[in-house]
Amino acid sequence: MEFMSNLGGDGVDHPSLFELIAQAKMTEMLSPALRYVYAQRYPRYLIRISNNYDEFYAALMLLVERHYLKQWGGSFAENFYGLKRVPSDRPLVQSSSTATKAPSQNLSSTNVNRSLAVLVILPYIKQRLDHYYSRISGGGASQLFDSNERDERELAELRSATISLRQKARIRLRRIFRLVYPWAHFAYHMSEVLFQIGYLFGKTKYWNPWLKVIDVEVVRMNAQDYRNQFDSSGPKLSTSTSLMDRVARTPLVLVQAFFNALRVILPMSIFFFKFLEWWYSSEFARGSGTALKKRTNDDDVGVIASPKRLAPDLRGIPLPKSPDTCPICLRSPIDNPTALPTGYVFCYTCAYKYVEEHGRCPVTWEKVNGGIEGLRKVYIAVGTGR
Repeated sequence: MEFMSNLGGDGVDHPSLFELIAQAKMTEMLSPALRYVYAQRYPRYLIRISNNYDEFYAALMLLVERHYLKQWGGSFAENFYGLKRVPSDRPLVQSSSTATKAPSQNLSSTNVNRSLAVLVILPYIKQRLDHYYSRISGGGASQLFDSNERDERELAELRSATISLRQKARIRLRRIFRLVYPWAHFAYHMSEVLFQIGYLFGKTKYWNPWLKVIDVEVVRMNAQDYRNQFDSSGPKLSTSTSLMDRVARTPLVLVQAFFNALRVILPMSIFFFKFLEWWYSSEFARGSGTALKKRTNDDDVGVIASPKRLAPDLRGIPLPKSPDTCPICLRSPIDNPTALPTGYVFCYTCAYKYVEEHGRCPVTWEKVNGGIEGLRKVYIAVGTGR
């Protein structure tokens, strides 16, 4: 085990690959843990944060990571695992046992800004690109069902004379992005894997390509680093100063105490999130659900009534006489029937274009949350007539 724990580490200075992957996984688990907390606590007041969670999380981590990089010389997760960042051109100091890096100073502003770009901004951009690709490609459903309808619709729009040049250019760019992005996604992750393999076998001192781009490497903290951190842990109130000076320094002390508390709060939130994840997938939760279901049946609770049908709105289009007719194009039978969350069924092409343009149900005039992602195809069993 001692051999395995030192794989990829260059003596006592460089951490093992397993330490680096562990701190990276900790950062990945932090986002869903915070999202769970905001989704469960005070949803009425935190709805704006929940709707813009990616931007909120990026701004929060920008502040947290900036503080840790300037104060401790490493990111939050790196500091939790006793790691720090140093410039790659720092000189070596020869000792009786091994050659180690010279005592580190605080990272320069350039190194801090570059590290923030790699730690916060780059993952945020990658996440937004993933969401956009999932939205325009159909997500996992596109792997199960034929996507010829989407391509045919886009080609028809490109041939249409009513579509403006700007809209046609947008469609072409969307098609190019949908074609190129999977390869870019593959290259992004494959480059990280190759650097990790190279770091594991001692071929490079960077465990991911972005550290090489910003010319920074990750090393272990030494005893002097811990002493320096303890001595400069932040401004403290002193009885030797005047009352006004102590009042003026109080906000700095509170801010420092807040960031120090994050060293405990954030890891604990991750552990709590993983515990809940295990609990809801365990036999205990399933057993509790079975018992609750049994008690419900014993109490002979009545069947919950189906929701009321949404009536057509005067601002919407009128309903045809036959339920097999599309309310938009009046085609009968409905071609490729697709249901909206309001319960009304249309042709897929008609529903897609209408919701994409207006964002509402054509009949009830209710807003369709999620836009075109709220469309659901209706599959009719052969021979049933339903």
